[in-house]
Amino acid sequence: MKLKQVTKRSDILECLLCENAPCETACPYQLPSKMLRSVWFDNEDCAAAKLPEDNPCANCQGECEKACVQSGRVPIKETMMKLQEEVKTQLDIPEPDDMNRLRTSLCGIPLENPFLLSSSVVASNYEMCARAFEAGWAGAAFKTICNFDIHEASPRFASVTGDNGSMIGFKNIEQLSDHSVEENMKYFRQLKEKYPTKVILASIMGRNEEEWGYLAKKCEKMVLMQWN
Repeated sequence: MKLKQVTKRSDILECLLCENAPCETACPYQLPSKMLRSVWFDNEDCAAAKLPEDNPCANCQGECEKACVQSGRVPIKETMMKLQEEVKTQLDIPEPDDMNRLRTSLCGIPLENPFLLSSSVVASNYEMCARAFEAGWAGAAFKTICNFDIHEASPRFASVTGDNGSMIGFKNIEQLSDHSVEENMKYFRQLKEKYPTKVILASIMGRNEEEWGYLAKKCEKMVLMQWN
């Protein structure tokens, strides 16, 4: 059983997490960039579980490191060897061969897996949600939709003061969607057309009962079209 982290994220912070990474192209097994990405996000167990039983790096000349755009600054082979020899050998559970095991449900709505984007900047437009869905996320709680006039706050933190007036902490100034209701409905429509199995939760905020009802009906029509 592995009791502590073997690889160090700090060792590969120079990795640029390239799309269509040169290191991957140079490797006959096409492994490095996937492994480095997992290590970068502190998920060495998942990376090691994907490695073949026979060490593909044992007799390698390090072509991946030569091809790297940060050549000499990212210890790709050393990281891969640690994953193979020190992490994979200590794993208790192999990588599941049936990803359906991750399926679950939320209030009766089926999810491909239990991972959804939060209602935040990362789920505030079509492009961000689409990239997440392509990467495997099951859904998103979309950034709060409203009819308010949006005034950007900067900085987005306010102070919390104690009884003597001194600052004792911070609080976040929550921002609402900076897109109009119609723009957000367009994003929903595009997302549901291209990703019909993905779940979108609409966060809304109204100023009165009428506005709450209006927003709820607009969003319900879009985000639940797959279930109707």
